[in-house]
Amino acid sequence: MCLTKLVIMVLKKEKTAIIIYLLNTGVLVSFYYLIFDSREIIYPITVSLFFLMIYIIYKTIEYNNFYIRLGEAKKSPNYKEKFDNNVEVFDAINEIHDSYINKFYKMKNRIKERDTLMAQWVHNMKTSITVIDLACEKGLKELENSDFIDDIIEENKKLQDNLEETLNLFRLDEFAKDYIPEKVNLRELVNSAVNNKKREFIYSKVFPKVIIDEKYNIYTDKKWSKYMLEQIIANAIKYSEKENSYVTFSVVEEYNYITLCVEDKGIGIRKEDISRVFQAFFTGTNGRNNKKSSGIGLYMVKLVSDELGHKIHIKSKLGEGTIVEISYLSKL
Repeated sequence: MCLTKLVIMVLKKEKTAIIIYLLNTGVLVSFYYLIFDSREIIYPITVSLFFLMIYIIYKTIEYNNFYIRLGEAKKSPNYKEKFDNNVEVFDAINEIHDSYINKFYKMKNRIKERDTLMAQWVHNMKTSITVIDLACEKGLKELENSDFIDDIIEENKKLQDNLEETLNLFRLDEFAKDYIPEKVNLRELVNSAVNNKKREFIYSKVFPKVIIDEKYNIYTDKKWSKYMLEQIIANAIKYSEKENSYVTFSVVEEYNYITLCVEDKGIGIRKEDISRVFQAFFTGTNGRNNKKSSGIGLYMVKLVSDELGHKIHIKSKLGEGTIVEISYLSKL
């Protein structure tokens, strides 16, 4: 707190005592005036003002020390300095600290228990999905008309993807425990992600084109980076409306960074939507026209990218396509 504000605050807080003091001084000066020569009243006024200034300075220092200790007590629940006459205030602050710490502890345990139960529920659901997959594969072999089974497979895939997103969201809370930085070959990483999306490429009649030299190595967590790429590839395929089009993977090399560019020739993104594509549940104009869009994929990509320390950027033109750029460290 600055000195001017502190002095003004002291004058406001102590105004009653100051007014009484000035009234008392006025009475004494009046008697002094009646008893002695009028020229002698300068002396008692000067003495009174001097002691008033001493009182204000003392109170200013006292309030300043109090607010310094109060600020420290607000930050630390273990503040144990002597409190002088303000012991009740600091005891109350400690009680508030203790109360909130207990509430936060209980809340943290409750959330942890809920997350554990939710994660277990998701794992159980994934087991059921695997059984459905096996049953559908068997049904396809035995039935001539498999349209309804294809629908089941598609819906089952949606469930699987959504449950995987839920698990990844839980894992982000304990990211440090699930993070292994290592040297990763970029071409191998891209090929692995593309291979995992092979079915989507084939069904959509969209083809991957990997233009990446084997010499490029990046520093990242292989599992999480692959997850990011799969989300970006899924979007590139989803919004590539033209059949026999390509999703191209290329590299731009900079000083300490290698930037992977994932480019599609799809429908593109509106200019007003680009700044919001990383927000949770934002689907934009394209998403509202596509029932498969959840608004979670790019949100998760941004979260993971921030945790890994990678830079991600999107460039797009409506009707021409989209380029997603991910910048990785190439040197440590």
